[in-house]
Amino acid sequence: MKKKVLALLLSACMVISMAGCSSGGKETAAGNTGGGGGEGANAAAEAGDTSLPEGFNATGMPIMNEKITLKVWIEGGADIDWEQNRFVKEIEEKSNIKLQIISTPLSDALQKRNLMLASGDYPDLILTDWPTVFTKSDIMQYGVKEGVLLPITDYIDKYGNNMKRVFEYNPSYRDRCVAPDGEIYGFARFSECYHCSAYPKIYLRQDWMDKLGLKMPETTEELREVLRAFVNDDPNGNGKKDEIGMLGATTWNTMVEYALMGMSFQTVKPDFWLSLGADGKSVEFSPSTDAYREGLRYIKSLYDEGLIDGASFTQKEDQLAQTVRTEPHVVGMYVCDHAGMGYDNNDPVEAENYQILIPVAGPDGFRRQGQNANEGEVQGFHAVITDACKYPEAAFRLIDEFFYDDDYNMERKYGERGLGWDYCPEGTKNVFGGDARYIVNSLTEDQNAEIGKGTMMVGPQADLAPFRLSMLPEVDDIYQPGNYEQRITLDTQKVEQYIPKERLDYTVFIPLDMADDYAEIQTNLNSFVRMATVQFITGERDIETGWDQYLSELDSYRVDRYIEIYKTAAGR
Repeated sequence: MKKKVLALLLSACMVISMAGCSSGGKETAAGNTGGGGGEGANAAAEAGDTSLPEGFNATGMPIMNEKITLKVWIEGGADIDWEQNRFVKEIEEKSNIKLQIISTPLSDALQKRNLMLASGDYPDLILTDWPTVFTKSDIMQYGVKEGVLLPITDYIDKYGNNMKRVFEYNPSYRDRCVAPDGEIYGFARFSECYHCSAYPKIYLRQDWMDKLGLKMPETTEELREVLRAFVNDDPNGNGKKDEIGMLGATTWNTMVEYALMGMSFQTVKPDFWLSLGADGKSVEFSPSTDAYREGLRYIKSLYDEGLIDGASFTQKEDQLAQTVRTEPHVVGMYVCDHAGMGYDNNDPVEAENYQILIPVAGPDGFRRQGQNANEGEVQGFHAVITDACKYPEAAFRLIDEFFYDDDYNMERKYGERGLGWDYCPEGTKNVFGGDARYIVNSLTEDQNAEIGKGTMMVGPQADLAPFRLSMLPEVDDIYQPGNYEQRITLDTQKVEQYIPKERLDYTVFIPLDMADDYAEIQTNLNSFVRMATVQFITGERDIETGWDQYLSELDSYRVDRYIEIYKTAAGR
């Protein structure tokens, strides 16, 4: 399935009529300010639905006329008093649903989740963050095959409000939620983090560029000349040749090799490895292409010349940050997801010194911004209802209302309105000139810690582009620490034109009879390709004499079968 990039979503959201700034009270999902349960039940009865569970209201609040309890397993939160949690208490007060929270330490949460499901002793609801998210493989296992997870497809059609809104906003989200049997088994996080649509990024020292009289490079050879100047011409002015041209790491999207490769030679998504061919239809294995080999030649030439620091292939992102923040400053360029993974965001001067590198063109004109995050995809499901739940309709409405609504998402993350956040003044514009709705208040560490006791960040959310932009009002100085989100959003706008218009989906439902095969091949390929790529750059493998041997080794890892399974699952 082809995927429209978030650049298009962003363009769309700028013409969407968003709710104006307001200081009025929050409305419920049904457009009411609360009200008796009979009102919702009567609405359902008028619609001809006579199969409602006793005491359940299809619309409005409360969800249940009489109080019920749902047992909820959550990832993390072992240090929170959930009985006193403000957001949990608000859910109970408004919906008549008490949440009995079973929290799990993060260290072994995934193992405990799997053991719990295997034992048959599991709660009504499971809420996760990323470490224990229900992947599409999990959905195939626990939903399609075992029936432990309940399908929510009918509930969306009957009782959905916010999920319907999401699916109307982007119908492909519904398509990406549907398992091969036609059912939807969980609640996804619909993520449209604009700055995440451009990973990895490269930042360079603009103050060094100005001092050396350099212009922003347009090609790979011009980039080489800038790196040479950084390394050889003493831009930090300490009289020592201690400058580093380009620095990366091995974690997150900090890898120099894939940043340079994906920018100027060959689209590549580490640990997925597949990309669209030049015809826009075929599926190719990026690390076996001639373009990938050409990219390796270029990156190796930079490494051989001392323009890429060797620590890039062994260190983690925290070590990268430590080197970037060393004084006197020695790093000319670094690779990252976003700028603050390098410089200290509490230092406005350093924040302004580092500016985003606009992608440079390779020898054949290839010029792309990397898109290695899975934004705009359904990567997994952050809430599921199990077959142990006696009130699945109520559980569905609870998630649909309190986890997908924009105002409730502000409460879940920033606490009570008036403390952690508020509605913005009328007429406030966001960083792109659209309407802003929310403002996040600047608080002390102690205030944030206190508010955190009453928040609930685990679980799904509708993190759509219009919502995220409504939280980014215009500011005078984007380099101040409190304006970091505005800064990295505007940085992303500078490279947006180079984001590919279409790409392959990274996550798909793999048929059960192919799932183990696919996972094994992918795991083995990940280890081999990452290792071989670095070996080619550092000279442990010879790009000229060792390439055929490398391709032969790839064959032994069953690349053809990997592509075949993916194409079957993706319907290509």
